[in-house]
Amino acid sequence: MKTLSPEEEIDLTLKNPELKEILETDSRFQPLFDYIDQFKLKKDHILISIILPAYNEENSIKQVLENLPHDNSIEIIVIDDKSTDNSVREIKNVNGKAKLKLLRHKKNRGYGGAVITGIAHAKGDVLVTMDSDGQHCPEDIFRLVEPIFNGEADFTIGSRYLGSNYYDLPIKTRLGEAIIEKVLKLFFGQKIMNNQNGFRAFSKKLVPIFKKARYQGFAYATETIILTLVNKNKIVECPVKVYDRKHGSSKIDMLELMLDLLSCFLRYNFGKIVKIFAKRNQK
Repeated sequence: MKTLSPEEEIDLTLKNPELKEILETDSRFQPLFDYIDQFKLKKDHILISIILPAYNEENSIKQVLENLPHDNSIEIIVIDDKSTDNSVREIKNVNGKAKLKLLRHKKNRGYGGAVITGIAHAKGDVLVTMDSDGQHCPEDIFRLVEPIFNGEADFTIGSRYLGSNYYDLPIKTRLGEAIIEKVLKLFFGQKIMNNQNGFRAFSKKLVPIFKKARYQGFAYATETIILTLVNKNKIVECPVKVYDRKHGSSKIDMLELMLDLLSCFLRYNFGKIVKIFAKRNQK
């Protein structure tokens, strides 16, 4: 797929001397490192690619990146979707001890477009997507990737409803997810409650399928679920923690999202809808 993003690889350096001791004694991710080590076939084998689309997140992106697991088996890819603030500067100022790949769009392509760009550059056996606003807990990455490495799932979605939600969820968000949940159950036979959560993981075998997605905005999250189910792959929801964002506000245009979702469901379900109405008319 042709991408609009010149690739820039950045070495994260220890700009803060006090951070070295913190990183060396940080045991939050040791269970994850110990677990994935068994799947490593060679020294430079990338097992996990963490993909973070970013648009105007200058107040949160640096802390989010510094809190991620850094290991030789994990690559971190950030896609700047033509931010108009200082997000890129904050990314370049990240303290760390690993490499970060920064991909920059020449024009804004939307959430789905940014994820697609990240997928195209990912080398991991399992790919993880998460938001850049600080709402997701990086320790929960283990919960998402374990079922995939174990062969229990092809695609995992973090669920606040199975885990913990640390802020008051807007009624329109829950209502929207509830409607999508019912539609997915009706037409595809699977109930997925937290269907709009961007904190996900999937096997690299799904990459060719996800690259075919037509919706580059936030409807991409629903379309990937549909594409996975249409292709008979297994989705599992996993409990995660979701926090309120400390800075900024959601970039979701609800009207645009609803129209895209309607179009998306019609595109993938038109034949089924026609059959339903045909049966009713025959009665």
